[in-house]
Amino acid sequence: MTFLIIDAEKNPNSRKLADDRNSPTFASFRNGKLVNQIQTNKTDLFNTFAHETSIN
Repeated sequence: MTFLIIDAEKNPNSRKLADDRNSPTFASFRNGKLVNQIQTNKTDLFNTFAHETSIN
């Protein structure tokens, strides 16, 4: 799993790619397509997202 930090203010098109309506947004892509995303600052929710992303 690779993590990238993208500044949505400097890269407004990134919001469309990740379906970002709220920050922070974490999105997972496979073969260039959005497969899952979460908008949270809660560690437990992010951990669940990361786990589910890594097994799929």
